[in-house]
Amino acid sequence: MGWVLTASGALAGQHGMLSRLPLERVPGEQRRLERAEIVDAASGADLRLRARAGGALQASLTWFDLDVLKVAHANGDFHVRIGVPGDVLVLVRTGSRLRVTRNGQTAAVGLDQADEEGLDLAQVVLAGSHAARAFRGVFRHLAEESRASAPGAALDMLDALLGILQGEPGTVDRRAPAGRAESWRASRVTCGAEATCYSEYEAEVIRAWDDYAQCVYDVRWYPGLQEVCAFTWLLRVESAWFRFIGCSSIPLKAT
Repeated sequence: MGWVLTASGALAGQHGMLSRLPLERVPGEQRRLERAEIVDAASGADLRLRARAGGALQASLTWFDLDVLKVAHANGDFHVRIGVPGDVLVLVRTGSRLRVTRNGQTAAVGLDQADEEGLDLAQVVLAGSHAARAFRGVFRHLAEESRASAPGAALDMLDALLGILQGEPGTVDRRAPAGRAESWRASRVTCGAEATCYSEYEAEVIRAWDDYAQCVYDVRWYPGLQEVCAFTWLLRVESAWFRFIGCSSIPLKAT
């Protein structure tokens, strides 16, 4: 099946009556997203965001024998390594192709078209991965403060990607923007406030979600295209995160 799909510009969010948001809450959320280093209080997991040569960003998580490294580039390409003793999983995005490699097995998935064969092969490669299971198990139980940090946001997108590849229902739906984000955006417009790094980031996250919801509805009868909607959403949110990090001038240590 050779369908090609791009995100539509339609809005599917439920607006209704907008509630007022205490203005002090958003600066707090922005500060969390600007935290480049954090040790999770409950688990002891160490999350860090570093700058690499050439403008790339490196997010990492270490917890006992679990070692997760994600290098993201401005053009959307990324390289991920998730390792535990005896199992290493590597995911590489280059343009519209994603390569998933583990234990000598490799699957290639097209991100911009219905690729059921590629998704089936990716599930075979991921089946029984201790590395993937360890990362997702640890990340799922991190405190909200850790997940909302700069490296935590990058790794949340990795968790979402693995959920999509493993055919997990609801992995994207659980990441719907909270209703307060729309209220804040409207409050800024009403007050005539200028856009900030954070408000631009948040607005794009909302737009990406609106387009994803409409996309899923439009292709609900076509197997394989729902994943394309999810991949499109994921790449837009990741791009918004990358731009926010650069815009906000977070002081990052170099690797």
